[in-house]
Amino acid sequence: MSDQKAILTVDLLSKEFQKEGKSFLALDNVSFDLRKGELLGVIGRNGSGKSTLLKVLSQITSPTSGEVTYEGQLTSIIDIGTGFHADLSGEENIYLSALLLGYSKKEIKDLYNDIVKFSGLEDFMQMPVKHYSSGMYLRLAFSIAFHSKISILLLDEVIAVGDSDFKRKCYAKIKDLKARGTAIILVSHHLELIVEQCDRCLLLDDGKVLIDGNPLDVVNHYYELVESNEGAKIRSVLIPELKNDEFTLLSKMPLKTDHFQVNLVELISDEIVNRRTTSSELIFRFHCSKVVDEGSFEIGIYLVNMNGIRVLIDSYGFRNDYKVTELSAGEYSVDVIIPSDLLSAGVYRIGVLLCVNRELIQEIESVAKFRIFPDNESSIARGMGSVIRPKLDWKIDHLTK
Repeated sequence: MSDQKAILTVDLLSKEFQKEGKSFLALDNVSFDLRKGELLGVIGRNGSGKSTLLKVLSQITSPTSGEVTYEGQLTSIIDIGTGFHADLSGEENIYLSALLLGYSKKEIKDLYNDIVKFSGLEDFMQMPVKHYSSGMYLRLAFSIAFHSKISILLLDEVIAVGDSDFKRKCYAKIKDLKARGTAIILVSHHLELIVEQCDRCLLLDDGKVLIDGNPLDVVNHYYELVESNEGAKIRSVLIPELKNDEFTLLSKMPLKTDHFQVNLVELISDEIVNRRTTSSELIFRFHCSKVVDEGSFEIGIYLVNMNGIRVLIDSYGFRNDYKVTELSAGEYSVDVIIPSDLLSAGVYRIGVLLCVNRELIQEIESVAKFRIFPDNESSIARGMGSVIRPKLDWKIDHLTK
């Protein structure tokens, strides 16, 4: 893909606004290329310049300086209802929007039924769109865009408004458009979606491009910036290269209770690996000190994915057959093994539960984080997002001839 000519080029793009009598740059010398059939994700904290970038690319607002050049038809869905005439019906807005996109009336007539069917709004085509809900606006806007002769499609967080069934249809259509050569820019806080769907990713902050690269690396770096600047705005610094740490401690050690403490948590391996993939077995080792001669101690973990979803939680102390046993003071190690072919590619945080005699004493939400890269076998399932991705047992029986 890198050998293809850019279909969109952004060169030193800046956009200045005035706020309370002071000027600030929402975009600050942003430059990047987009190629045919490429899906580019854009992430960053609120106020980093993501929506402003799409509005400038869509010509909703003009840049203060810099240049945007592109080939073919560019369309965008960045605000609910953008481009619709509120007093016109759904049907009339389909014809109006398609005419503005360069379709003839005959072409629109031929596509009309497909657009309506995809939207699922068959019973509302004669209703003025000012009476539509935000979800109905979204359905109509996507349906028109997805059936247009577009070369470049810009999508903001609006895709989050639709219900799960319509989201599934949209993601399938995005993959279809990409396969047919449409270049797409997707702004989203849904980091799982960015990793699963995008070919590249930009990280914006203070209007600057901090990182342009592999989505998983960029998402990991986004976490590093947020974690190192917790409670404060990310500093706008250009990072010369990404750290490839596959495991990073986030909490200060030791983790203490009155009965025991965790001195160190590490990710260990019997083999030397450059990076762990979905097919790697993960072994997390807890180095502990028991400080009293009475009672037991139990450790539990849970994993949280890039969208804040708790993927799993477990402890040996949760087992029905586990029996509390008095443990003397001293040094202990506790290993927990996460089997291969379970986790999807992504960045995960580890939360830790510290228990005494099966009673929860302390919960630490973010003790460490680690990265899992996709392996070669999972490439065929790229773009099919899931919380976990185990290899299940399958059986085929030939029942009849």
